[in-house]
Amino acid sequence: MSFQQVRSSRRVAHRHYRGRRLLTAALTAMFMAVCWFFMPSIVDAGAWALNSTRWTDQDEQVYSDFVARLGESGHPNLNRFIHDRNLNPLYGIEDQKFNLSPDCADFPYLVRAYVAYKLRLPFGYVCEITKDSRGDERYSKGNRPKCFKDQDSFGSPQKLFGYVTLVNSGYYRMAPEIDTGDTYPVRIGPDTIRPGTVYYDPNGHVALVYKITDDGRIRLIDAHPDRSVSRPWFGGKFALGSRDQGGGFRKWRPAWYGGDGQIHRLSNHNIKDYSSDDQYRGSYEFQGMNGLSYFDYVRARLSSRGGRVRPLEDFRSMMEDIQEDIRYRALAVELCVQAGIHRKPHPGSLPWNIYGTDGEWESFSTPSRDARLKVAFQEFFSQTVRMVQMAARRDPSIEYSGSASQLAAELLSIYDSLSPQLTVTYVNSAQSQVTLTFHQILERLFDLSFDPYHAVEYRWGAAGAELQTAPADGGKKRMYEHERRLRNQLDRLYNIPTPLAMGPERPPDINIRRWLETAAGGAVPQTEIVVASAEMSDVQAAAPRQMSRIVAPAAAPSPAELPATLQPAPVVQRSTGAATRESPEEAERRLWRFADSVLGGAESVVAGVIPQTTAKKKP
Repeated sequence: MSFQQVRSSRRVAHRHYRGRRLLTAALTAMFMAVCWFFMPSIVDAGAWALNSTRWTDQDEQVYSDFVARLGESGHPNLNRFIHDRNLNPLYGIEDQKFNLSPDCADFPYLVRAYVAYKLRLPFGYVCEITKDSRGDERYSKGNRPKCFKDQDSFGSPQKLFGYVTLVNSGYYRMAPEIDTGDTYPVRIGPDTIRPGTVYYDPNGHVALVYKITDDGRIRLIDAHPDRSVSRPWFGGKFALGSRDQGGGFRKWRPAWYGGDGQIHRLSNHNIKDYSSDDQYRGSYEFQGMNGLSYFDYVRARLSSRGGRVRPLEDFRSMMEDIQEDIRYRALAVELCVQAGIHRKPHPGSLPWNIYGTDGEWESFSTPSRDARLKVAFQEFFSQTVRMVQMAARRDPSIEYSGSASQLAAELLSIYDSLSPQLTVTYVNSAQSQVTLTFHQILERLFDLSFDPYHAVEYRWGAAGAELQTAPADGGKKRMYEHERRLRNQLDRLYNIPTPLAMGPERPPDINIRRWLETAAGGAVPQTEIVVASAEMSDVQAAAPRQMSRIVAPAAAPSPAELPATLQPAPVVQRSTGAATRESPEEAERRLWRFADSVLGGAESVVAGVIPQTTAKKKP
C-alpha cells in the first residue's frame, strides 16, 4: 500500500472516531439533561438547592450579624424586619411573599431556617420528641429527639417555615448529655456567648442573644403569642432551672449534609465549647469572687472589667432596663385592647394554669410577662441593697470610695431624677391619655392585672379617680379582687394548677426608693425577713410534676455586712406596726404559712409526701 493510501485511510478512521466521540458526547449530554429534569441531584432537592453541605465560620458570622441587625432594628415583629429592604441584610424580592410570624419557642428556629435558606445551607431540626413523663411536653422530664426533618422534606421554603412553627419550648428541654438535639449547652465566655446564641428558660420561654455590652450585660430578643417581639435585658427574670431541664445558654449544634442525603450532627464530645456543667454549678466563683449568683457569674465572665461593680452606672442601667420591660408590657396590653378582648364578658374562671395554656388567654393575657417584670423589680431591689452592702464593708470589687449612706443618697438622687423621665402612657376607657412614671409603676406593681378581659384601667392597676373611667362591671371587678393573690406571686409555676388561692396574702416589699431613703438617713431599712429552714426544700421536693424555684420575700441586709449606723435590730415588722422578737418556732410557722400561700393549700397538695414530723408544725 502506497503512502498516499495509508494517509487516506487514516483520515477516514479519524473522521469516524471524531463522529463517534461527538455522538457519545451528545448522548451523554441528553442523558444528563433527562436526569436533571426528572431526577434532581441530592443537593438540588427539597425546599432549596444547597450551595454548601455545611456551615462555615463565615456563615455563622452572617447568622450572628443578622440576629444583631434584627435586634437593633426596633421592628415590633419578625415579619416587618424581613420585609424591610433597608435593614434586612439578606433581603431579596422573594421575601415579600413570606409571612414569618413566630410566637415564642419557634422564633429561634425560624430565624435560623431563614438564614439557612438565604445562604442555601443545610437546615435540619427535631420534628418530634419523646419523654419520660406524662403531660405537657413543654414541662415534662426526659425529653429527647424522636424524629428529624430537613430542607429535603419540604417542597418550598414557606412550607418549611410553616412546619418549623410547630415546635415548642420542650424541644430545648433536654439534658446536657443528649447529643442529637438541635442545640447544646455551652460554657460561659466572651467567645461563646454571641448574637444568635439561644437562651432557654425552663418555665417555657426562649430568646436569642443579640447584643453583649463591654460591661457584660446581655440583651435578648424574644417573641410572644401575640406575635410581637420584645428586647429584654438578661437577668433574674429568666429562670435557669435544673441541669436535667437543660436551661441556660445554648448554641445550634454543628451539622452537615452527607452524601447519603441525610443531616448528620456533631456529638457533644467533638464540640469545643460544649459544657455539661459550667452553667449548673449551683455556686459560682470568678477571679477570687466566691458565692456569685448565676447571673452575676455570667456578667463577670463576659465583662471587660471582670467582676468590678460601678454602682451609679449599674443602678441607672437597671432602671432603664426595667423601663424597657414596662414598655413592652404596654405594647401587649395595647394589642389586647385593639383586639377588643376587654369588651368580652369574663368567662368567670381562669385556665387550669394561667402561665401555660392556649387560645385567647395565651395570646392576650400577661401573667408570665408580669411575673418577669416583678422579678426584674425584685432583682433591682436586691442588687441595689447588695451594692450598698459592698460599700459598707469596703469591698475592693466596688468602684466607690464613699460610705454606704453616701452611696444610698446618690442612688436615691438618680432614682428621683430618672423616674419622671421613664414613663408609660395608656389610653383609658374615656379615650384620655394617662401617663405613669417609673415610681408609680413600682408602687402599683402588684395591682397590674394580667387578665385580658379586664378594662385597661385594671390592667394598669388604677385606683381612686383614675379608676372611675372603667366601665361598671361587677363581675369583672370581683374577679380582679379574687386574682389579688395570684398577682402577688413572683414565680411562674407551670404544669400545676394555679387556683385563685395561690400566692401570698401580701406581696414582698421591694420598694427600693423607700429603702434608699431610709438608708441614706442612716436609719434601718426594715423588710420582712424569712428565715431559711429545711421545710422550704421539703415543699419544693414535694411539689407535683415540675415546680420552679420559690422566691421568698426580699430580706434586709445581713447585720454583719453593715456599719454600726445601719445595723438592723433582730425584729420582724408586723402589719400592726408593732415590732416583736421572733423565735425559731415562730420563724418555722411563718415559713410554713409562706409555703402554704405559694402552693395555694399546701396541705392538700403535699399531703402524704412531707414527713409527718414536719407537717405537724403547721399551726
